[in-house]
Amino acid sequence: MQLRLLEKRLKKTFIRVETFINKRLGRQFIPTDLGAFDIETSSYCNLKCRFCAYEKKQSATVSMSNEMFFDCVKQAIDIGFNRFHLTPCTGDVFMDKHSFEKFAYLDSHPQVNGYHFFSNLTIPTQDQLMQLMDLKKFERLTISVYGHDEESFVAITKSSPKIYRRLLANLNTILTHIESWPFKISIGFRSTFDVPAEDSSELMTLLKEFKRAGVGVHASHGVYNNWGGYITQEDVQGLNIHISSSDWTHKNGACVKLFDSVQIMATGIVNACSCRDVDATLRIGDVQKTPLKQIISAKNAEYRRIISEQQAGKFRPVCSSCDFYRSIYHQPKSYRRERVTVQTIKEYLGQLDS
Repeated sequence: MQLRLLEKRLKKTFIRVETFINKRLGRQFIPTDLGAFDIETSSYCNLKCRFCAYEKKQSATVSMSNEMFFDCVKQAIDIGFNRFHLTPCTGDVFMDKHSFEKFAYLDSHPQVNGYHFFSNLTIPTQDQLMQLMDLKKFERLTISVYGHDEESFVAITKSSPKIYRRLLANLNTILTHIESWPFKISIGFRSTFDVPAEDSSELMTLLKEFKRAGVGVHASHGVYNNWGGYITQEDVQGLNIHISSSDWTHKNGACVKLFDSVQIMATGIVNACSCRDVDATLRIGDVQKTPLKQIISAKNAEYRRIISEQQAGKFRPVCSSCDFYRSIYHQPKSYRRERVTVQTIKEYLGQLDS
């Protein structure tokens, strides 16, 4: 555990030095290709994970109507997006009873190139999983697995053995048809520091089988972020889990999430962060009142205000406490490896309304 924490601190220290140098040199790293546009189709979840802000958020828990979703997609396309990310800020896409109708709309839209989402995979039935086979533009399913056996799953998610068994059944379904899925599958595996080395449970055995089948199983155990200050060590008391302190994350300049992770929430509120701002304290508009092209715009005073605040070192409470922050002065290794083209804030704002 101490080694993991030390590695994390060293990485944060290196990034702090890097951002200082890049800021002095005027280098900013906002991707020119902003990727998929974020739409939260549902803010409901069936789990109450101890490390998650779901139970503490004050924002409404709703599912987006099909009509609003269709309109949001059209508006996002009009401002230049053709791919969509449907993972909720807190929740699960399958909690929306009309999720497959939304998938069908994206599949049939001639200007949509693709879409993807994360799921804890404890909600859909086997028949619903098999329906995913028919989706033509669905690009990637990322399965979030919490815990390494029944006991740890129940303790982390505050769920039940029945839900754990449903997870196992759905993982078995995915694995049985692993050669047939027309989309990419990956697994985010997160548990406590107590994960055993051997295959000590049916879940661990299944994950080993996924690895053998060539599926990426990305394990990250024990260290969790604080959800913008919503989660403390007290919330995970009794679990061998460490909640990272925001003190580890030095903030220097605007967070890149303000540019590549704007999200329309299930309520219609447009928020400048899809990652950790569960109560939309960075809201920049509402698609039920204002067209999206006027919200994600250089002319939107509130959007510019949030960017200017962070550039001046002024971070709102959720951002000040967030350890998910990534400075525009930090160049991730993946940017260099994949030769990602980047832009400055000035260039980003300049092309918004062009």
